[in-house]
Amino acid sequence: MRVGESPGTDLVRYLIWIIFSIITLSLKNIAATDKGLNVILAVVFFAVGIVFLFLMARRYLRERRSFSDNPRGFMSSLVSNIGLVTLMIILVCALRLMISYLQVTGKLPQFKNDDVVSSDQKVFIFNIIANVFIITVQQQLVQTGFFFNYFFRKSTPSNAVIGIIFSGIIAGALSLPGSLLQFFMMMALGWCYALTYLYTQDEKMAMLVAIVSAIVGTILI
Repeated sequence: MRVGESPGTDLVRYLIWIIFSIITLSLKNIAATDKGLNVILAVVFFAVGIVFLFLMARRYLRERRSFSDNPRGFMSSLVSNIGLVTLMIILVCALRLMISYLQVTGKLPQFKNDDVVSSDQKVFIFNIIANVFIITVQQQLVQTGFFFNYFFRKSTPSNAVIGIIFSGIIAGALSLPGSLLQFFMMMALGWCYALTYLYTQDEKMAMLVAIVSAIVGTILI
């Protein structure tokens, strides 16, 4: 549990991280389109995204030092929580596969604001790198890391349930959804990430589940 600062300070900081995440995703969405990859905008995306990610990660690591219990190393945490992490990975992959199958068969519409299909192979490579190494990490810091650092700090069942619900809502909104269906899917994924974080008390485990989800989601587009 983090030793918090004033609620007003935490809220202002949190809004800044949300703005950083939205700007980065917006740049990605306009850099890669069905017409191909705009190299100049892609360079701008990586420059802005890396700077924002550096600022967010540095702040998160600084705040983590004030935790009453610091997370263990990656492998130690993974071994201790392998059952839950595996279950969450299966759930997020199953959700991605189900949505993709329904879209391919025409039972669900394609998402309007998502990774695009393009004949330009550079678009796919760009999306993989951008989603896995920048977008996913930023969004996880916002929807789980900073979120549970700043809010719902008390370790009670009601706080956990309410925190998971709101974390999922934030995850859905941060994806800049083009439809309610896309919002609900990203919200459901966000619930999986939040549950992983609260169960393991380790952001790295939530990040691992989200990265696997991002890889599968990008490949299935």
